Amino acid sequence: MNSTLYVVAQKELREITRDGRVRVLFAIVLTLTLAALVFGAQQTYKAAQARQQAKERAQTQWESQGEKNPHVAAHYGTHVFAPTSVATAIDPGVSAYLGRSIRIEAHRRNLASHASAQEGAALQRHGGFSVALVLYLLVPLLLIALGYGMWSRERERGTLKQVLSTGIDRRTLLWGKATALFGALMALLLPAGILILGVLWWIGGGGSSVVFRLALLALCYILYLGTFGALALYASAVATTSRTSLVTMIGLWGLFCLIIPRLGTEVAGFTVPLPSQAELSNAIASSLENGIDGKTTQDDAVEKIITALMKEQNLANAGMLMDEAELNGIELRAEARWEDQIYDHHIAEFQQQLTNQEKVGAMVGLLSPYVAIRNLSAGLCGTDLAHHQHFSAHTEQWRKIFVDYLNKAFAKDSGAEGWDYRAGPELWKKAPPFSYQEPGTDFAIGNHMLSLGALLFWFALAFFLALASSRRVRV
Repeated sequence: MNSTLYVVAQKELREITRDGRVRVLFAIVLTLTLAALVFGAQQTYKAAQARQQAKERAQTQWESQGEKNPHVAAHYGTHVFAPTSVATAIDPGVSAYLGRSIRIEAHRRNLASHASAQEGAALQRHGGFSVALVLYLLVPLLLIALGYGMWSRERERGTLKQVLSTGIDRRTLLWGKATALFGALMALLLPAGILILGVLWWIGGGGSSVVFRLALLALCYILYLGTFGALALYASAVATTSRTSLVTMIGLWGLFCLIIPRLGTEVAGFTVPLPSQAELSNAIASSLENGIDGKTTQDDAVEKIITALMKEQNLANAGMLMDEAELNGIELRAEARWEDQIYDHHIAEFQQQLTNQEKVGAMVGLLSPYVAIRNLSAGLCGTDLAHHQHFSAHTEQWRKIFVDYLNKAFAKDSGAEGWDYRAGPELWKKAPPFSYQEPGTDFAIGNHMLSLGALLFWFALAFFLALASSRRVRV
């Protein structure tokens, strides 16, 4: 940093710290950030504890259910629970609205608990008091308060002409003011960041993947907040008065953070309507009876699958040599495959509709950096729709393995007892365990490339406007 730029930045920072109103705003935003962090950490810690307790309780109930037919046990089922990332303390995203546990049972694929096929548009599910909300909604207001008068106040006082007469070029002044804004922002974010890391470590830490995600998240927030800082400098340079600059920036903040997100919600809900829970259930029931094409009965479909399964097991010519229990086991597996096909089709269709709503939201991000950072924040914290669907898909694959394990046990071990056969704790304890690993950072970024592009676009545009306006700023 050259000496002239340093002097300009120092002078701007001195003016910022002398303004009592700015100090009050700074204190309010910092207090809200810390309050949101404490609230989020408390909720995340409680959720992690509740998940662990529920997981242990579900496992105990499964293993101690007593003796029963394996297929009856498959109906009894169990529950699985999504892991709670420490980053949830920063941005809970949509996780609280889409549920964190899924019931596992035969003949039925369940959505996450507390989920509804129609909760309104997907974009409406973001919300709640959190660190993320403070950062992408309130901190921009602080930057506006810091930057709206950086050019216009000097012009109104007549000091801008004096400064320029000393030979300092406008670009140096711009970078000095931008450096001061960045320094003020870091004075807020660095203490908050250190506290966030400390709190996350207290909650349960996280691996290198979590640290990398948080580093990318911090970079995205710097780009987002830098956009508002640059726009404030632009408005201050082109506005005739400081009042006009302030009104302009408040208007832009309202447009970006309130109006466009709401508009995006309405557009997403209108262009990609979601079925109600009843409509989804009725569609699945109809397909189970008449097939996805409406022409294939369940009996015909199951019969074809039975034939295929018998060929797989080299039993195609076994005929009457097979005992009834083995035939029942194959029939149960065939019914499960048929039901899986139906559920997979309709759930995939429903999830694609949710994804399409998210894509509409990402398109809206081209009109608002707020929408872009909101999507990126939830994605990097692992609390967006894509992560929820990843967990749901993994859980469904495990459910099929789990149910098939029990049906195979019935076919293999029931013998002459048939449906009267009872298995015990040994079989329950040997059931395939459920495990889930959250996808990597590339998954999080890959699902929000459009939002990342929109954020970079707004950052570049804002700084281009700030730079261009500084060259023609009136004195």
